[in-house]
Amino acid sequence: MIDPHATFFKALSSRSRTAILRLLSQNGEMSVDELTAALELAGPTVSRHLQVLRQQELVAVRRDAQNRYYSVDTKQLEQRFQDFLEYLVESP
Repeated sequence: MIDPHATFFKALSSRSRTAILRLLSQNGEMSVDELTAALELAGPTVSRHLQVLRQQELVAVRRDAQNRYYSVDTKQLEQRFQDFLEYLVESP
């Protein structure tokens, strides 16, 4: 069985992914091209990091014509941390 807390923190363990979350938090919504330019990473690399964050439901995506715009799902991020804190204090 896969530990959901472990996969959550694994998604946050990458410096690039935390940089993406920080940029999205500061700028609201950004496209892959904007993230690529800001992070100075290749587009496929940024897309892969976004995929990991999407799988954990930490970013939301909005499609506009041919572009996708990403934003932090703040409520989901807060809920995941809250769930982890509750897990720490619950009885075994």
